[in-house]
Amino acid sequence: MFTRTKTILATAAILAAPALATVAIAAPADATTKYSSCDKLTRDFPNGVAKSAAAAQKQVRDGNSRPASSKRAQKVYQANKSNLDRDKDGTACEN
Repeated sequence: MFTRTKTILATAAILAAPALATVAIAAPADATTKYSSCDKLTRDFPNGVAKSAAAAQKQVRDGNSRPASSKRAQKVYQANKSNLDRDKDGTACEN
């Protein structure tokens, strides 16, 4: 009886593993995600997003933290620049 219980538990664990892995590997926001506010954008990009590495460097020179400027971050910037880059400096939601 004890061996049968261990076999059932092991089988259940093996069958449940793919479902748990799917939940644990949730993908980050799509690069074309539209954010309605800087609060929401900074959950994924804590220092904001920049349209280029040069724009990110300008924020550092101005005393702010370096915003993300990866290819993905640049796509997020392009998708959100009209509503989140209020000062039109090439960086959205800088801090």
